[in-house]
Amino acid sequence: MSTLAWPLLLLALGLFLLIAEAFIPSGGLIGLLAVFCLVASLWRAFEQSTDLGLEFLIADFLLLPLAVALAVHLWPKMPLAKRVLLMPPEPEEIEASHPSRRLDHLVGRVGRALTPLRPSGLVDFDGRRLDGLSEEGLIPSGALIRAVRVRGSQLIVRMAPDASIDEILAGPGPI
Repeated sequence: MSTLAWPLLLLALGLFLLIAEAFIPSGGLIGLLAVFCLVASLWRAFEQSTDLGLEFLIADFLLLPLAVALAVHLWPKMPLAKRVLLMPPEPEEIEASHPSRRLDHLVGRVGRALTPLRPSGLVDFDGRRLDGLSEEGLIPSGALIRAVRVRGSQLIVRMAPDASIDEILAGPGPI
């Protein structure tokens, strides 16, 4: 065998075992074998010559991150990973569960404060109890309020002293 055969063989085996460690649950045994092969590869290369050993050392510094990146890239595609990792939600699931989409229709509507808003509390819009946040200052319980905007799952509200009885009794508008 040539002088490069054993160092190259051990380097290839070490990289292969390092990638296999990500896919086969072994409690770290395969990883230890990979490290042993990589160290033995360096030892055999330095045994041949210092220049060859330095070339293998540089190769290790270049190939080890590539092997780890390959293992990380391939791991989610494996059957074991598919059982462990969560699947991302579908776009329609995200839109349906997003709370601000369900509250946007209340902006501009008039409701009533169920609790004092200092600055947050419960508000009532069309019989729905919601979290409300006062835009400025204290709003007493029972006061008429107007929804200004939605932030997260809270309605931002302000006092509505100018609200007419028609706005209050109008009920839900078009959604």
